[in-house]
Amino acid sequence: MFNMAEETDFLLRQIKGIAGSMGYILGKRAEGDPESAVIFPADKPPLPYQESFRKMLTEEDYQGALSKFLKIQYAMETDEYVKLGLWLYDALTRLTPEKRAAAGITMTDLQKGLDRLADIEGE
Repeated sequence: MFNMAEETDFLLRQIKGIAGSMGYILGKRAEGDPESAVIFPADKPPLPYQESFRKMLTEEDYQGALSKFLKIQYAMETDEYVKLGLWLYDALTRLTPEKRAAAGITMTDLQKGLDRLADIEGE
């Protein structure tokens, strides 16, 4: 049974969707279905600006990365912007609470960003 927070939380819905897909794929393999296979593209090119964001994250310029991300929205296609945002917010949520606190980033800020991406994607 889902509670209301799980139904409205974008990140939880994404995780549940991925988990359901993995369960389906693993279930098919267990049944011996040779038709099912997961194929990952080789050498997938990075999204626009992804390398510069990766560098900013490596240098621990987390606020700079968030500021730059908000500025480039109209310089990219919407679907690429959403994918880049999901990647960036995922990287920021994986930070230790101490690093997020030192950068002045809260989980609430990240959730607001993810909600904003969901709104953009829904347009």
